[in-house]
Amino acid sequence: MLSKLVARIGLWLYINSEEGSEDMMAMLFAQRVILGKNTFDQVPALLKQQVATILIDECGLPELVPVQFGGTAE
Repeated sequence: MLSKLVARIGLWLYINSEEGSEDMMAMLFAQRVILGKNTFDQVPALLKQQVATILIDECGLPELVPVQFGGTAE
């Protein structure tokens, strides 16, 4: 329930905020996926590709990203 609230708040912030906060939200969700607080499926659709890029390119964790987003998770 809390993760759904965080996702909704994040999506609202993404839609209603200035440029650059999309990057911050993607980093937040990438961190939450790494920590196991959210799954990649719980990432808002508008942020999935950017979160996938962060997890793969910056964190070296393609195993957390589904194949359709360039990762190795099945």
